[in-house]
Order: sequence, then C-alpha cells, then structure tokens
Amino acid sequence: MFKRPYRKRIYRKKVCILFVQIVNRNLGDQVIADNTEYLVRQALPRLARQHYVLQHYDIQSEDYELARQADLMLFDGGGIIKYRQEEFYRHVPELLALAQECGIPVYFNSVGVEGYDAGDARCIRLAQALRYDCVKGISVRDDLETLRRDYLKDSAAGTMAVDPAVFTPQAYGIQKDAQSQVIGLGIVRYRIFEDYGIPQVTREFQLELWQGIAKELERRGYAWQLFVNGLRSDYDFALEVLRYMGREGEADTLLAPRPVQSSELVQTIAGYQGVIACRMHANIIAYALGIVSVGLVWNDKMVFWGERIGCPERFLTSGQFTPDQIVQCLTDSLAQGVQPCPAALKNSVQKPLKKFIRRYGRAAWKKNRAQHLKKPAGWSGRLVAAALGGISMRYTNMNTPQGLAGALEGGFQIFEADLRLTVQDTALAQDMPMQQKLVCVNGWSKGTLEKLGADPQRYQKGMDYETFMKCRMYGSYETMDAAQLFARMRGMEGDWKLILDIGKPNKEALAQIIGQLQALCEAGADWKEHLLLRLQSKYDVETVQEAGLLVQVMYYVPPKQVRQEKNITLDAIGKFCKKRGIAWVSMPKEALDEEVMAYLKKQKLKSCLFTYNRYTDVLRALELGVDWVATSYLSVKELESWYEAGYTIVIR
Repeated sequence: MFKRPYRKRIYRKKVCILFVQIVNRNLGDQVIADNTEYLVRQALPRLARQHYVLQHYDIQSEDYELARQADLMLFDGGGIIKYRQEEFYRHVPELLALAQECGIPVYFNSVGVEGYDAGDARCIRLAQALRYDCVKGISVRDDLETLRRDYLKDSAAGTMAVDPAVFTPQAYGIQKDAQSQVIGLGIVRYRIFEDYGIPQVTREFQLELWQGIAKELERRGYAWQLFVNGLRSDYDFALEVLRYMGREGEADTLLAPRPVQSSELVQTIAGYQGVIACRMHANIIAYALGIVSVGLVWNDKMVFWGERIGCPERFLTSGQFTPDQIVQCLTDSLAQGVQPCPAALKNSVQKPLKKFIRRYGRAAWKKNRAQHLKKPAGWSGRLVAAALGGISMRYTNMNTPQGLAGALEGGFQIFEADLRLTVQDTALAQDMPMQQKLVCVNGWSKGTLEKLGADPQRYQKGMDYETFMKCRMYGSYETMDAAQLFARMRGMEGDWKLILDIGKPNKEALAQIIGQLQALCEAGADWKEHLLLRLQSKYDVETVQEAGLLVQVMYYVPPKQVRQEKNITLDAIGKFCKKRGIAWVSMPKEALDEEVMAYLKKQKLKSCLFTYNRYTDVLRALELGVDWVATSYLSVKELESWYEAGYTIVIR
C-alpha cells in the first residue's frame, strides 16, 4: 500500500553575516558602512533574503562570543590595513584568528592599504593574518601593488576596487542641489598634517590658508561655508578658523551644523556647488553626487583616489597650498565638471562582493539546514536600554526622545532614565522664584554639559529649565523633561519597565524629587507595576517608602573596593533589603563577581547590572545569574534575529 508522505519541520540557523565596521564620529567611515550594507543587501539571493541576517560589529569591540556565531565575516571597507595609526594591526589579526579557528569565510571589501615595513612587528603580524586560509578575498581601494607584493607575497588574491561610497546617491536617495552657488570648505583637525609627516603645515599656516581661500572665493564672486565630517576636533578647529577671520558671530551661516548621522553629512555636501576639503570621504561623497571637489592631501590614499577617478590634478599636496592655486584649481574643475562614475568602477566593488556572499552564503545555508535548533529565551526580558537607549553605536547617556524611539524600535521592553533637578536662573530668581524641575539628564558633569553644547564653567551646578529644554545633545537630539517621559510611557502596552536613576540628591532635593514624581504618578494607573527607582542610601530608601511613592525600590550594591573602604558588607545589604521589602538591587559592572551573585541568589534578590555593550560581557553576566543587563549599543531585535531559528518544511 502507498504510504502518504508527511511534512516535517526542520529548524535551521539563519545565515549570519558579521558586518565589521569602523565606528567613530568621523562619519566618512559610516558612509562607507552604509554604502556597503546597501550593496550587501542587493547581493543577497532574492528568493532567500529572509534567511540572511546582518549583525553590526565594531572592529574595536573585541566582542568575540558574538563573532563566533557568524557564518560569514565581512570587513566593510576603510583604511584598516595599516599599523602606524590606530590599532587595526591588533584588532584585524585577532578577528581573523577567531575566523580561522571557527572556519568562518572572510572578505575584505574595498579596504585601504597604508604602507608596509618588514621591520615593524605590527606590520608583520597583520601580514601573517591576511594569509590565513579563512580569508577568501580582499579588494582594495588604493595600493594593490603593496598588498600583493608585501602583504600577500605575490598572491593574486587581492583585487582592485573603487571606494564603496560611490554608491551614495543610491544608498541614501539624496541628489545634489543643482541650483547651489555655495562652495563647501571641509575642515580637518589641525594636527593631522603633522601626524602624517607634513610638519610644515602648522596650525598657524592652516588658519592663514583658510582665511586666504575664503577671501579669494569672495573676490571671485563665490559664497562659501565651512563644514566637517562629524569629529568634534574638526568642528572645534572650524570654529577657530572663524574666530581667526573675525567672523565668529556669523557661525550660524558660515559653519554648517556638526552632523551626527551620515545622512546629514551627505545632505550637507549635496547642498554645495563645489567642495574644497581635507577629509577623503568629503571628496568621495562629492564625486558620487556629481559635485566638483578639490582635495588637500595629507595622506597618500587621497592621491590614489584622484588617480582612480582620472582627476589627479584636483588633489593638491602641501607644496601647492596657496589660496590662489587652490581656488584656481576649483574654478578650472568647475568648468570641466564631473564625469559620472563609470560602470566598470562600480562593478569593481559590486561583483566581487556579490560573488563572495552568494558562494559562501549558499554553502552556509546548506550546512545550517540540517541543524535542529531551539529558539533562545527572548532578549527583551533581559536587556535594559540604558539612558533610554544609545544611537548608532556612537551616542550614549543622552536620555532623549530619539533614543527612546530607537530603543522601542529595537525591541526593548525595559528602559532606564536619569532624572535630575534643574536649578533656578539666578537672573530671574530675585523677581520670580522658579520651581526646580525634573529633567532627563545624567547629571551636570563636564562631559554631559559638552554634549549639550553648554559652557562647563558657567553651568557647574546645573542648568535652569528653560535653557536646558532649548539645548540639543550633540547639537541634534532633543532634550526632555520627566513629564514628557511619563507621557510617552503612559500609553505603552505590555509588561514594560522603567528604571529611574536620581543619583545621590541631598535631603532638600530628594523631597522635591519625591513630590514631583508623586504628581506624575497620580496622572496614571498601575505605575508601581512598571516603575523602579534606583537609590543609593538607606535614608533615600526610607524617605521614599515613607512617602508612599508608587515605585519599586532598587537598592545599590557598590564595588568590592568601595564596600571595603566604607565597611559595608553584603550581609548588611541583604538584611536591609529584607527589612524594607526590597526585591531588586542594581550594581555597576565593577561589582560583578561570583561572591556577590552567590549571595544575591541565596537572599533571592534580583539584580540589574550597569552597563555592558559587548555580548561577550552580557553572556558572562547572565551566566553568573544577573537578571537584567543594561546596554547602550546592543539591540534586542538584532540579537534575537542573530540567534533566531528559521525553519523549512521538508516532504518525507
């Protein structure tokens, strides 16, 4: 008799691509990453894209437990084959050693090669790692000869490619403003020339040069504006240039806002008729958008780029740094225009990348399909969005609406916010005393005030409410008060939690904080199910509980060294928690050890740890028994998709 076939679900791991990128506030590196990610997603098999997942990985993070889960490893681009600057000579070999051990295929996409020295141990270490069997391909944007001859020892494995940023218009959906009459002047930190062996281009030389360029542009009838790629050091020097010109008061029009997202940098450059810039990717973005640019060279990579696009004369070296020569080069270039990026150049990065993903992705999919996997416990019940969530793996401890929105989109259900009182405006206090208000800010430290764009000397004791609410974190992200935070949380569904950190207030401030929180809690129901308050002293706990505030208390466990200095024992902490009916404790990562976790488990106390941004560390904390781990960078959704089991139905 014919036996009817049956369908069986076979669980299999998705194909996980570790997307290794340079994470910093020079947004040129982020433009590379965004363009490469655009190309990766284009290269995924059209009918099986849902079976692939990308995990963003900071090359400097050393998050090796996360990397071990990868099926493919992709270095997105940028100048990483180098050893004199930064520490890629260490990070790249360590990642490659892990890939070699785990059998993970690796591809380097359009990376930069910056020199070779057989007598430098750092260079040799990097070269040896690049010859591992796990490295399946390397495409470079500049010095292919040095890669093949020195790093790979005459191997033909390396190929020439253009920088991925040439896909900027497609990746961002941004086009140039064809009507613009403004020339963008891209400023770089003044020490960069000295750092790269050009000591004659001093700070004073550059100040005089930029002033001369601006005057020459004006003489020829051009408007101009300074801009930067995102680094604070670049922006500070741009302000210094304006002061040197005596035009600091015109900064609102003569200096573009400091970008915090790569799309903002692209949009800024798209608004120029032409560009004179020091940063390589300011020039590449301009080229991709069809905007003429003149580069002021401090690194050979810019010379390679000029040769690659057939315009070497537009990249000037230090001997050509005179205002007249630079502006004349721009004028001549504007008359010639920009030729569209040839298809052959675009294919040089697109085709090898696609070949790698299709070939090794298919192999990984076949290997994974036979695995029987269980879906792990949800990360939304373990991870806490610290300070309402960081942004883009760069900006943290901000407590902003944008951070909260990103955390919600990232799948978080547990959030932490810092609350502090504002101070009275002394200029107004004499006529009309103003109540101090609770706002979302991580204290009034120098670092926080600089993020707010405020003078640390003026606001050492804090800011008044009106001034704070007008500030923007990094000049871009909105500030928020406690009332706005509660209004946003009030309508949320599900078993969400909000941890409030009020720091270490004095008695008068604590009374004000309690009063304002009571007023906010009265405006909603069941707050006690959702709110936890981090407190650091017995007095604060007793005062809050006696006031009947609708929150659960989260008591503080200091690091071991602090406990020893202040003669605080774990037993004393446990007895106090039991006496006050406290179920939760919070602790900094420095307090985490087996002794602490064994005691908390014995006392049946739940714990929340602040703050880890590597999966490697989070995993260790969870294994030791921590209940919640706060993070600024990790994403609940990314981790869930990274480990989630897919399935297929097989006819048997």
